[in-house]
Amino acid sequence: MDQFVSEVLEQLPLGQMDRKLLKLLAGYSCKFPGVSFMKLKTMAAHLQVSIKTIQRAIKNLANEGIVKRMKMIRPVSGGYGASLTLICPIDLSNRSNPAEPVGTKDEPPCKKNETILFQSNLKDLKERQQEPQIDYSYVTEWVPHEFLETVQPFINPESAFRLWGKVLAAGKRHAPSVVDLVPPAIRAFKASVFALKMKRIKKSFAGYFWGTVCGVLGVEQRRAKGPLYNWLE
Repeated sequence: MDQFVSEVLEQLPLGQMDRKLLKLLAGYSCKFPGVSFMKLKTMAAHLQVSIKTIQRAIKNLANEGIVKRMKMIRPVSGGYGASLTLICPIDLSNRSNPAEPVGTKDEPPCKKNETILFQSNLKDLKERQQEPQIDYSYVTEWVPHEFLETVQPFINPESAFRLWGKVLAAGKRHAPSVVDLVPPAIRAFKASVFALKMKRIKKSFAGYFWGTVCGVLGVEQRRAKGPLYNWLE
């Protein structure tokens, strides 16, 4: 991902603000390469510009095919959830090398008929309904297929993405010797779903899953280090 961003900055005629935003998104996409959950307000604060300027920069990058701003849908209520920004690796071989970057002056305000990608105006329901919605195909680059198949009937893509992040964190902390994290993660998820159905989860599902996957991976770590003896025999 870092190599792709470097090639984009070298080859494409991006404006100064577009370049700054791309660097910012890449810097905040380390946990899951190419995926940033930063809000527009947070981006604007980091770069010390207005939200409209951020929206224009996102539009410029999206027009080049470099990023996609996707809005999640809550599976229960059906309403809109958090947004995420995807850095999309594209083939730059057919792009011509620019002589110099495009001018860096701030652009004038958008015209009334100009569509601003993924604007946060709650009153404009019609436009929001026309926004593309993220599906599971957008997370297959970062989440194993077997895990997605297991969790897909129960949670949305963003939740699956976050749960797999917990698996990776638990594996790094409790099971550094375990090579394949998918089977233990699936067992932990199924156990968590069963606990939810039995109304044993008092707080959040994610919190319960974290405790379960840590426990399962702890057992796998002990198995990886050596055989578990049955002292009763």
